[in-house]
Formats: sequence, C-alpha cells, structure tokens
Amino acid sequence: MASDSTSAKFLQLYESLPLDAQHALVESSLAPLLDVVCKEKSNSILASALCMHNKYASMPSLNLEGKKWEIVSLLDELARDHKRTYVKEKSHKEELLTEVIESIIDWLNDIWRVVYEYGTNFSKAHACLLYVSQAVEQIGNAQIGCKCSFMNMHISVKIRRSSGKVVKSFNFTGAHNLQRVMLWIWRDLFVVMLADGTKRQKSTIPDMLTDIRTDFGWNALERLLYGGQKPDDDEDYEDFAFDDDIDCDDDYSGDYIGNEELSDCTACSDAQCPCGFHASHWSSKFNDVRISLRNLIRTSLISLFFTMPSPILFASIGNISEVDGINKDDLCKELLPTIMRIATYSPDNFATALHICALHSHTDNINTLLANHSYLLRPRDAPAHQLATIILATKPFYQLNALRIVEKELLDTVHGIHAAVRSAFCHIDIQANKTELAEIMSLHLEALGRRGRIERWVGAVVSPTSDTAHPMALAALMMGLPLPPGMEGAMDDADPFGYIDIDSQGADIDEMRECFRPNLKARLEGWIEAGRTIKGGMSVLLKVYAMVVEMMPFLGAPDIVDEMTGR
Repeated sequence: MASDSTSAKFLQLYESLPLDAQHALVESSLAPLLDVVCKEKSNSILASALCMHNKYASMPSLNLEGKKWEIVSLLDELARDHKRTYVKEKSHKEELLTEVIESIIDWLNDIWRVVYEYGTNFSKAHACLLYVSQAVEQIGNAQIGCKCSFMNMHISVKIRRSSGKVVKSFNFTGAHNLQRVMLWIWRDLFVVMLADGTKRQKSTIPDMLTDIRTDFGWNALERLLYGGQKPDDDEDYEDFAFDDDIDCDDDYSGDYIGNEELSDCTACSDAQCPCGFHASHWSSKFNDVRISLRNLIRTSLISLFFTMPSPILFASIGNISEVDGINKDDLCKELLPTIMRIATYSPDNFATALHICALHSHTDNINTLLANHSYLLRPRDAPAHQLATIILATKPFYQLNALRIVEKELLDTVHGIHAAVRSAFCHIDIQANKTELAEIMSLHLEALGRRGRIERWVGAVVSPTSDTAHPMALAALMMGLPLPPGMEGAMDDADPFGYIDIDSQGADIDEMRECFRPNLKARLEGWIEAGRTIKGGMSVLLKVYAMVVEMMPFLGAPDIVDEMTGR
C-alpha cells in the first residue's frame, strides 16, 4: 500500500512539472536507478522502452517551425511572382497556390495520424492546427492580385491511415473551406484525449476549445461536434464526398499502431444515427466519449453565453442540449436566473433577455424588464420588443400595459418618420404651404389643375439640394488637378456607407447603420402587426392613425405622397 501511495504521489508531481523539468527528472533521478535495481527488472524496463520506441519510430514528425518556414517561403515566392507579372506575361500563381495548399493538406493528414493512430502529442497537434488556420488566412489575404484562384480552387482531401486505407474523403471548392477538415481532425483529437489521455491532458481540453472559439468563432464549436459540417445544412453534405473505401473500428485496441486486428464496421456511423455526432471510423470506446466532448462544448458555450448572450447562441446551446433530453424550455429555466441578472449590463444583454423570455412566454419577467429598464432598448431592438409585447398581452393582467406600449412605440416611430419627412421637405410647416395643402386636399382627385398644384406645392416645400463634391473630385482639387469628367454633383444620391472602408454587413456597425439608414418602415409595420394581434389593439391603431393624419395631412392623399416620393 505504501508503495502504491508513493508511486501515485510521484506521478501526480511528475504530471505537474513542465516538459523540460520532466526530462531532467528522468535523466537525473530515474535513469540512474536502472543501474541499481536487479538485472531482471532493468531488462524488463529496457524492453518496455524499446517496445515504445518501435511503436513511435514511424510516427510523422510535426515540425511546426519547419512548416512555418516552408509556408513563409512559398508566400514570399507568390509575392515575387506577382511582381514579376508586371514585366512578364506568364504567372505561376496557380502552381504555387496548388503547391502550398497540397503541402498543408499532407500535413493535416500527418496531424491526424499522430493524434488518432499514435495517440500522442495532443498539445503540439493542437498548435499545428491553429497554425494551419493562420496560414490559410495569410494565403487568402496575400497581396497577389485577384483572389479568385484561392476562393474557387477545387480541394480534394483524403485522410489515410499509415496502411494507406482511406478513413474519410472531402471534396469542396475554395481553400478557405479547409476549416471543415481542421474541425473534423480536432474532433478526433478530443475523443482520443478523452478516451485514453491522462488527467493532465484532459484538463487542457477547455483551453483548447477556447482557442478554437477565439480563432473561428463560437459557432465552430457546434460544427466541431458534427465533424466540421453545419447542422441541418444540406449544402455541406453536397460539398463533402465520402470515399467508398472507408476504414471502421469496433475494438479500441485496433486504433493504435502495433495492433493489426481491425473491426467489422459495427460502430454507430453518421449515416445510421440522425444526431450526427458519430464518425464511422471510431471504435466503441471513442464512440462512448462523444458525450463527454459534447458536455465540454456545451459548458464552454454556456460560459460564453453568460458574458456575451445572444439568441443565436442560446439556440445553439439548445440544439446541443436536446440530444441529452434537455428541451429549450428546460434550458431556459436553467439559464434564466443568470439571464435576468445580467440583462441590465448592456443593451445587447437586455434585448437578448427580452427575446428569450418572449420565446418561452415568461410574461412576469417580460413585464419586470419593460417596466424598469425599457430605456435600454434601441430602435434596432424593435423585433424583440414587439414579440415581447405580443406575448405580454396574452396574459389578461398585462394586456393594458401591452396596449400602452404599442401606442407609445407607434407614436415614437411616427415622430421619427415626421422628422425624416421634414429633413427632406424643410418648408412643409410654413403657413402658406399648409394653407395650399389644405386647398389641394379639398379638391376632388380628378379635379382640373390638381396635378399641377401638387407639383408646385411639392417643389415649394422640398429641401434645396447641395452639390457636394465627389471624393475623387475633392482629392483632385486638393492636389491642384483638373476635375475628372462626370464628377460634378456625384454625391447627390450617394450612400454614406459607400465612403467608409468597413463591412456594411457587420454586426458591429448596427448603431451606425441605424443613424444613417433607420429602418422606420419595418418598425412601423411591426408595431402595426402587433396592434392587430393584441386584443383591443385595433382601437389603438385607429387612435394613432387619427393623430398621424393630423400631424401629416398629406398622407391622406395618395397622389401627393407619390409626388413627394418621386422627389
């Protein structure tokens, strides 16, 4: 018992040491013991060491520094080739791109063999996969002219065992989609670690998942569970071709080099199980630990949700939880206390909390949020606000509150529309123009002269335009150059986003988009639909309509509205 206790303590201390310290301990303290113990015992230890040496002798070397140098050299050659195209017509870009991508694909196969066949070097393999991601991004962003070759090149990847047996085949378009292969390898890496890794190795998995989340985004973790595929996305199944000659394992002993017996493919496969969390080449033991991997990813996503909640992330957690029999209502009950606690930390948190409470009909929580913290709502949160108001009205006790919210938001939206109209027709509130409008409104639609009076009235109230210089024209003037032809008045109908070097579809510029292009029409239509849905809402809509016509009487005349819209 004392011996067992001593060895356990030693192993615990050994696992806690850095890699260099482990090597130093073996060299200075353990290796000399072989000269002291009996000959039989030392020979047994040497035989075990020799067996391990033979097992790993043919293992691929994951030379990360060497691969970095190789990729950098190929990128430099691509840059030089691009420069040479200015003086030579012939370019070798296609051949160089093919060479660098094929080099990465071969290395990915080596990474998979190390982690799956040999069951070792997990941390190094993880670092190599992270570098592959960086390398692919560097190639895609390289200053080598058009990116069509990179985005449209056909990629064929065959993951093979050391014996040459094909485990999986991928066929897709675009080198940027190599991320799918990486996530597939990462999934195998994690199941091997969970099935046969040491306690210390398993403890590094959460940090590895965080690395993947940082590099690829949180949705990559859900895709990782499906082997790189997007859940419920038929396109992925079309893009990925599976080789008919696929190797399957049934017994765990057949996974590692040195064991020749292979299985008869009785493990659960992707084609047989609808959950998509399996792989056809996994052994029974690997197949069992998929649940542990799923729980680790679920935990990682929940921890992210508590700091950066979003409805999409909540839905992703729900999809993963449903496999374990946890429906989204149960998940909401699990996360609701934290959701309510962090709801007031930011407008994003508040909108997410409101949306989730509405989806699961938590009317009391909706009322609490809207009654005390509605100031956190932004115009772009209108869809969540509208849904929450409709759900709130389903409870008779809160119906009056919901009608008040609909009326308030309708009037707020109408005032926003009125302000937008006044900015385009700045003279609309001049008394003479108001009088003229009243006279036009009193005429029949087919009355002679009505059309002409409408055109003159719109011309009188419309805001004067200013010919702002086109950016190219402004640059030409500042440099003392003549104006390029056709530049006069080019900013009249320009979109302000067109002169900002940002991704106009990015989520980070929603506030700016709301400032430049407020979606007043969608907000108005959403609140009108909410009024129609809620019992008693029609009376509120009629009341608001009367106020709108009083505020903007021209809305009662379609021909006037058409003329104003045309201007």
